[in-house]
Amino acid sequence: KDLYKKAEKDFPGDLVIIKRQAILALTEGDMAAANQYIEKYKFILKDNSLSEAAITTSIASIYSEAGILNKAEEYYRQLLSIQPENPGRLYNLAYFLIDKDRNINEGLELVDKALDSIPDNYSYIDCKGWGLYKQGKNEEALELLEKSWKLCPRIYNYAYFHIQEVKKAIGNQK
Repeated sequence: KDLYKKAEKDFPGDLVIIKRQAILALTEGDMAAANQYIEKYKFILKDNSLSEAAITTSIASIYSEAGILNKAEEYYRQLLSIQPENPGRLYNLAYFLIDKDRNINEGLELVDKALDSIPDNYSYIDCKGWGLYKQGKNEEALELLEKSWKLCPRIYNYAYFHIQEVKKAIGNQK
């Protein structure tokens, strides 16, 4: 907390610092401080001309990272209700539902819809592979995760870490 206060003085208006402060306040149960940081965060995002959808996605991620999953899910579902055919919105909710073990089956249905629109999106493919892994379909999951990695290997994205976890699970099965 003290480190964030110092960082805020050294880097006023830094979005990452404000976001981390909001997450910390939420995890500590300090709703007044959390709401102040979230409002400040939203103001800066609006000032930088981000869309309402992008801002709402960012707020959902704050609640998700703070472990307030019902609130995060509420934001992700709100976004999807406004743009039900938007592949990015489908993916956001799908990944959340799968990664947080909220509703893997629904998450897979949503990511399949996103993949219908953009079949070679490495994030969507990774999401589906991660969901299949969570269902215990390790071989099928590994195939998709490796495909995702081949589509975007330049960075250590989630696919890399997901591949490692699935390979470990497969090794443990043998």
